[in-house]
Amino acid sequence: MKIGILNAGNIGGRLARAWAAAGHDLVVAKDGEARKLGPLLEDLGDRARFGTIREAAAFGDVVLFSVYWPRVGAIVEAARDALDGKIVIETMNPLGVTADFNHVHDLAFMRDGSTSEDLQRRLPRARIVKAFNLLAAPALDAAAWAEVPAKPSIFFASDDAGAGDVTRRLIGDAGFKAVNAGPLQVARQLEQLGVLLHHIAEHEFAGEADLVRLAFTVVEAKPGPVMRERIA
Repeated sequence: MKIGILNAGNIGGRLARAWAAAGHDLVVAKDGEARKLGPLLEDLGDRARFGTIREAAAFGDVVLFSVYWPRVGAIVEAARDALDGKIVIETMNPLGVTADFNHVHDLAFMRDGSTSEDLQRRLPRARIVKAFNLLAAPALDAAAWAEVPAKPSIFFASDDAGAGDVTRRLIGDAGFKAVNAGPLQVARQLEQLGVLLHHIAEHEFAGEADLVRLAFTVVEAKPGPVMRERIA
């Protein structure tokens, strides 16, 4: 599969490595200093090459849109119509930054929207899928879960069934279990789960630094739930 990576930061770089190892071909772009891609491109070898934002968007049958939320407008403008008709997997959360450089969720925005719905409005001819927004970048290496019996679920949401099927395959190629969460509007709940993860890290674990260790997963009971007779 041909995949464009917009942008090859902490999340995009890790998924690029996994997908190159699975045999996919990539063009990787960087929103920022391209020189920082040197180590990644060495790891990817002949499965990948560097490109501009627009070149990576044009190359991919699938495009990973892993962009810092305040930079969405600039990246959409750089890609322009190169994303028309493409499957665009977006990984964002609505995070802003305060004057003292702390990241905060835009809770007002989250009440009535999601980054996925916003991106679909900006790119009406793209096939938007929400995925990969609930794992911190260091936890997106499948090796991080090698000794954990319950692997993380990667939830995805889309209004396009075909795009969802492709995303399911790529989630599997990254080493995770795909779970279909429903239509694109469900991205609102997926982003709100991110807020919940921050609260769990703060109150159950040692603080938000431990967020990198946490994930959600769907567990199926086996052999099944124990049903009891109820007396009316």
